[in-house]
Amino acid sequence: MANNRKPKGRPATKEEKRQMAREKARILREQEEKRKKRNRFLAIAGGVVVLALVVFAVLQILGKDSGGQEYEGTARPAELANVADDYGINIGASGAAGETVADAGVLSVFSDYTCSGCINLENKYSQQYRTLMNEGKLSLRLYPVATLGNHISDNMTAAMYYVATYAPAQALDFNEALFAETNGVVFGGNRGPDAKGIADIAAKVGVPADVVADMPASITSEAWQKVAVDATESFRAKGHQYTPTLEVNGVADNSWAEEGGSVDAVIQRVVDEGAPGK
Repeated sequence: MANNRKPKGRPATKEEKRQMAREKARILREQEEKRKKRNRFLAIAGGVVVLALVVFAVLQILGKDSGGQEYEGTARPAELANVADDYGINIGASGAAGETVADAGVLSVFSDYTCSGCINLENKYSQQYRTLMNEGKLSLRLYPVATLGNHISDNMTAAMYYVATYAPAQALDFNEALFAETNGVVFGGNRGPDAKGIADIAAKVGVPADVVADMPASITSEAWQKVAVDATESFRAKGHQYTPTLEVNGVADNSWAEEGGSVDAVIQRVVDEGAPGK
């Protein structure tokens, strides 16, 4: 980089003043671009600083892990069904797990249920997902993960895989209901549900009574908690660093978090590309 300092002992020439002004303007432009990019990412993803405060507040609301509490019902085997090897849950137009939308591109969404950015994403785009699936333009793949280290996230992640396995028809309804619940926890100051409360959410979206009855004992069991751990480790093994993370046909697309990017543009890319190899 050119040295724009003037020699001591004499006034700066007009050219030196112009060079110094250009250099100052360049620095200001770079700082402004960095500020805009940072602010955009924080606004979309929930904010690193804000998220840290939210997580702290959530942990205070959620309290200590309720591990060790005994629930009625039977802990069902954690033998996953309707779940891919990398812990993705394909969702079809009916909202059922284990289905896809024929010839449509796949939007993968990696989310933690207590992540503020994930809740914002769900609030804004869940209906758009459904509309595009019903039109045959998009296939959805959910990746529940527990990255934030609280028992609500752990239990809800386990519960989503449990429902995908034992009540696949209610998978998308349950996913949306979980986010509606944590929206009230993270942004409304509500107390987070325990395993019985999560089962009550499942009952409200039509999960069969026998599946609901066994949910609390199941999702708090060591086997189902390990499913949540393994799903989260798979997420990290892919090289992903934060939630929400989006993929288009299995390839990460973080352009939405960059200057000039948007989630709408990522969704449109899914629609335009169609199914892999189409």
